[in-house]
Amino acid sequence: MSQTIVNKDSVMDFVCSKVQEVLQTDEALTLDQDLASLGMDSFNSMNLVIEFETRFELVFDDEELLFENFATVRNMVDRICAKLDVDSLEP
Repeated sequence: MSQTIVNKDSVMDFVCSKVQEVLQTDEALTLDQDLASLGMDSFNSMNLVIEFETRFELVFDDEELLFENFATVRNMVDRICAKLDVDSLEP
């Protein structure tokens, strides 16, 4: 990852791509869409956590691994950006 520039847009692109892959959908995702409506469950969210930790070389604390923290694309991107010290998405 050291050669890749990480910014909120690249984080968002990666998150959207992985969410679509995990949920097996081609549906365009909105930032605040409730992903449970597309089939997101705790198993899927943990798979995403592993993907994010691997890709961005970070570790989520146990306290962060609440389902609601990964319920929307915005929540995921903001949490990753905070850990990477990158600006979060605007509301």
